[in-house]
Amino acid sequence: MQRLNDNFLERINAGINLQDKHVLEIGCGNGAKSVRLATMCSRLSAIDPEVAAIATAKESYAAGNLDYAIGRAEDLKFSSRSFDVVIFSLSLHHVPIEKMSEALMEASRVTKQGGRVVILEPDFIGTFFDAELLFGASDSDERKEKAAAHFELLRTQALSEGTEYYDEIGFRFDSDQDFIDSMGPKKNLADIHDFLTKNDYTLWAQRRINIFSPAEVL
Repeated sequence: MQRLNDNFLERINAGINLQDKHVLEIGCGNGAKSVRLATMCSRLSAIDPEVAAIATAKESYAAGNLDYAIGRAEDLKFSSRSFDVVIFSLSLHHVPIEKMSEALMEASRVTKQGGRVVILEPDFIGTFFDAELLFGASDSDERKEKAAAHFELLRTQALSEGTEYYDEIGFRFDSDQDFIDSMGPKKNLADIHDFLTKNDYTLWAQRRINIFSPAEVL
């Protein structure tokens, strides 16, 4: 699987200038995005709740200004006002719904006044999203979690002065088997070939980027 137009980090950097910033990445996964992000800022702290993901990140995606740690968004083990920028890297909708409000409060708490909290989230539009629903592929049906994450962003008092814009990413597959290996479909397997052929083996997904300031009083 080849990623196309995967430049959301560059778009974020162009908008808020990460140079000389201490950044916290929430939901770093295996570190593939983190090592790119680390080239844009002075220091990056990256956390993920999955032990195996952090182990892979430390082994495969190390950098001199990059520290990985096991951690959860709703219980950040950092002092208040520690970071210039906090980035939820496609991770807010993975926080338990009942903990999303706490996660945003924590992000606001650890961000310096004058800093920014960035939330990148998958949207509901695109053929990649269609494939998740039709084939139970990738993370399958996350509509409930995505909607809950967006609702929390609209109602939270932990963040202020939000701006919102959209980004798009593409995924190019070499073959039906590449799609199966990369996406792990669980149903309607007989329809995969026709679906991929119809879409020229390239699927697109819309993503939403929200940029906030931390609340002045928590």
